Amino acid sequence: MQARTKRIVALIAAVVVVVAAGLAGVVAYLVGESNEKLPTVTAYSKEETASVVPGFCDASLQCEGLEIVELNVPEGYPLQLSLPKEIADSDWRLNVQIGNPKTGEIFEGYRDYTPGEAWAVTVPGNPGEQLISAIIQLPARDGLAPVWALQTMELPGGGVVAPAS
Repeated sequence: MQARTKRIVALIAAVVVVVAAGLAGVVAYLVGESNEKLPTVTAYSKEETASVVPGFCDASLQCEGLEIVELNVPEGYPLQLSLPKEIADSDWRLNVQIGNPKTGEIFEGYRDYTPGEAWAVTVPGNPGEQLISAIIQLPARDGLAPVWALQTMELPGGGVVAPAS
């Protein structure tokens, strides 16, 4: 091979290496910036377990990809929630709806948690009370909040409970 041809081949090889390195850097950046899949919450009551996957809801409760998981929690029984690190290490809110089966009254409440405050939560069950739903919510980003929704009793006429605001 002539010296000129060797220089051209070396130059082309160097350009290919630089382009490949640049492409690898762009791919690594995009993968690093991509939204990671949010983890599941494990819910347990009376020997039954359910995995609750997240969806995303805006302030007007318009939700994308939210699957409301059903787990039977009998009247008076507690619900236990096991939280993954991504929730436990964040600010988060637990919304609950509790009903009185005799009067038909429904009470809604919530509690805010700070990072590291809880890795598991028990929603107590009291005689004469029926847990209707439990919803975990992280702070909104870009107008959408990650939400894990659990319905704990069958509603009359079917249907599901909407996330609380």
